[in-house]
Amino acid sequence: MKVLEIKYKIIILILLLVSTIYLIKTNEPRGKKERDIEPQEKLPKKTLTMEEAGYWIEKLEEKDIVLMDGEKIEEFNTKNFSRVDSLMDLKECKDKIEKEELIQLIKSISSIPEEERYNKNGDIMDKDYYNTLLSNLNLDSIKSDVEVRYGVSIDRTFIRTFPTYEPSYRKKEDTEFDRFQETAVYPWEPIIIYNKSKDGQWYFARMYNYVGWVPADKIAIGDKEEIFNYIDMEPFLVILDRQMTIIDKIFDMGVRIPLKEEKENSYIIFIPYKDENNRLEIVEWEINKFKELHLGYLPYTKENIILQAFKLMGETYGWGGLNNTRDCSAFMMDIYRSFGIKLPRNTLDQGSKSLGIEYDLNHNSTLEEKIALLEDIPPATSLYMPGHTMLYLGKEGDYYYIIHQFADYYEEKEGALEKIVAMKTDISPVTIKTSSGKTYLESIYLAKEFIIE
Repeated sequence: MKVLEIKYKIIILILLLVSTIYLIKTNEPRGKKERDIEPQEKLPKKTLTMEEAGYWIEKLEEKDIVLMDGEKIEEFNTKNFSRVDSLMDLKECKDKIEKEELIQLIKSISSIPEEERYNKNGDIMDKDYYNTLLSNLNLDSIKSDVEVRYGVSIDRTFIRTFPTYEPSYRKKEDTEFDRFQETAVYPWEPIIIYNKSKDGQWYFARMYNYVGWVPADKIAIGDKEEIFNYIDMEPFLVILDRQMTIIDKIFDMGVRIPLKEEKENSYIIFIPYKDENNRLEIVEWEINKFKELHLGYLPYTKENIILQAFKLMGETYGWGGLNNTRDCSAFMMDIYRSFGIKLPRNTLDQGSKSLGIEYDLNHNSTLEEKIALLEDIPPATSLYMPGHTMLYLGKEGDYYYIIHQFADYYEEKEGALEKIVAMKTDISPVTIKTSSGKTYLESIYLAKEFIIE
């Protein structure tokens, strides 16, 4: 009897063990294996369009290769400053300037135009009006030796031909192009001050790549050493987006902001203001870690060149920085500013005079020859024609495309040229026409990569 009882117990234990093993193996929900072997649904891949940076980046070869590191970019800037007359390292500026030298410098900028101009009311700017402007240059106050002062811009402002806000138009209706507007000046831009206008409202000043009249209320005066301690401070942040407003100030792409401290979710930055005596006053400000802020300069790659260019896509055209936007050469300048590269302001100096790897597209080359040359020019290269610059994107189908900030172009319709207003940053084929009837490609004389070997 006991033997049978023992056998029975053994059989029960075996059955329990088999049941336990089965339950362990089938512990997952019923039907899971069947679902696992079914093909999973895939999210549809986003189709990129030509108006998106990614469309062109996908076509790039070696898109992540760093074209120049920080040390090489510094070398590039140093050599370019010694090569291009319009560039000046303000830290190396002389403490004084001779009277005659300064007068000639002012006159070279503030000269009466030979062509007829109109004011904001559509009235012709006559001799009496220009005499008023010339008087405000305050040349009589200049001493034998003028001691330069240092300052820094505290907000987005501008440099103008004359010390006046009065616009100057070539045509009454041409109000998008104020010919007294020279260039924009961004916050934290160091300047040297040579003279003050007679009405006291303007400084005749120089930034690293331009000279002219800047509103005095936008400049804080400071000691040279103090200013450049902030300008050269490390670590620092760089604005990556088209523009960003911090407190009440507009910061454009590529602006470098001194950084005091990095926290987990925020930064403590230094913002320039001025006190009641117009002296530089530094304000500390805490700001969230937005994607528009980058710790240090961007890596200088072709991918990043195109990414920065497309952040300006659709921006309204702004001659000389009017309306808080930019023109073609500022478009190019601000893209490269994001990497720490300091380019000249004007297209001629950028194209013909700056350092870089050059691809000659001479004016005399035929259209067919230029098309053949484009095949050898890498995308994300700058293109130059008289008075205009563009960023080359590459070939798509039978066309070669550029992204640029431009005012207009022309199309042939019924045997005549029709003006097409653009007034924005956009993509176009390089075969759109100028007012002469020539294509852009026929007018382009140079392609340049801002690189030194």
